[in-house]
Order: sequence, then structure tokens, then C-alpha cells
Amino acid sequence: MKKSARVAGVIFFAIALTDVILLTAGNETIPVYIKPILMLSLLAAALLALLPEHRGKLTTLLAFGLLFHNAGDILLLFDKRSFLFFALGLGCFFIGHIFYLCVLRSGMGKTKKAGENIVQFVLPIVCAPLIAMSFRAVLPMTIALTVYALSLLLVMGTGVVWAMRRKPFAWRVIIGALLFIISDALIGILVFDGITFPLRHAAVIATYLAAEWLLVSAMVRTISGR
Repeated sequence: MKKSARVAGVIFFAIALTDVILLTAGNETIPVYIKPILMLSLLAAALLALLPEHRGKLTTLLAFGLLFHNAGDILLLFDKRSFLFFALGLGCFFIGHIFYLCVLRSGMGKTKKAGENIVQFVLPIVCAPLIAMSFRAVLPMTIALTVYALSLLLVMGTGVVWAMRRKPFAWRVIIGALLFIISDALIGILVFDGITFPLRHAAVIATYLAAEWLLVSAMVRTISGR
């Protein structure tokens, strides 16, 4: 990996660790200013690793995915002011997941084996409504949660197919998607069920940042062929 990309990666980890430590210590003021630059620092590390050698559609899709996730982070900073900000933030993350999915599915071709179709499509379609209905949301939010959960489950299903095909970095995709689901579930239980617990915010950010790094690093290495 290029030295510049390594330096940018260290900067991302330093910012992410600072954010988690502050939240663990109960400081929720400074993290408000840190959050908008988290995904931008990860994007910088990804682009420095890929460009200019891998300038193309997949790099662009990955960049757009991170930018939409960054927009989602910013919108969720204002979710206490209006539920609209939460809904818009969820929409941005959904679009970002679609961009990720396009990168992850590139070069896979059509799935012909029944097992691959089951884990990649059937199980996500079956499980997404169950996840959405586990929260005390009402229509049409339940439908929105179902669609959002489906996007993440499709990412995870793609990772499982990667593992079945013995594709490198498959476990990064699977664990990354799982951590994303855990992070979003921790947000959902507060927004829809009113459930909270000590260090919940720190746990949300820690699992989210770990998920992003795992997914992005897998996509960067796949695009670059390393």
C-alpha cells in the first residue's frame, strides 16, 4: 500500500479512536464536530490507495457510497430536532449501501447455484421484514426499515457468496455488514423503542466505524487486485 494511503489510514484511525474515547468518557460535544470528517478521512485513505492507477467506475462508486454515508452522518446529528432528519439520514445510508453493493457484486456474474441464490437473495428478503418488525415503528416507517435492512442483508449475502467462492476478504464484508446491522439496531432501539443504556452512543460509533473500515478495505483491495 502507498505510504500516503497508510498515513491517511492512520489519521482515520486516530480520529475514530478519539471519537470513541470521548464518547466513552461522556463527552458528546466534541464528537459532534468530529463526526462530519470521519467518512471524509476514510474516503481520502481509499482514494489515495486507488488513484491514479485504478481510476474508473468502481472507484467512483465507492467514493459516492462514502459521500452518501458522510451525508447520513451529518443529517443524523440533527435527528433530535426533527424525525425528518433521521429519515433523510437513513435514506442517505441506504443509497450508500447500494453503491457498496454495486462494487461488491462487480465481476461476480450471475449466481447459478441454488445455495448462492438462497444466501444472497432469499434469506435477505425473508429476514428484512422480521428485522423491521422487531422495532415499534409504524407504517410507512416499517416499510422503509424493511428496505433499508434488505440493503444491508444483501451486502452480507454477497459477502457469504464471496466466502463460498473462496474470494479474498470475504470475512471483512460479512463481519462489516454484521457490525453495521448491530450499530443500526442500537440506534433503532432508542428511536423506536426508547431503550437506552450506558455507553450506547460509544457502542454505536465503535461498531459503525469498524463496519465502515472492514467494508471499505475489502472493496479497496478488491478493486486494486491486492
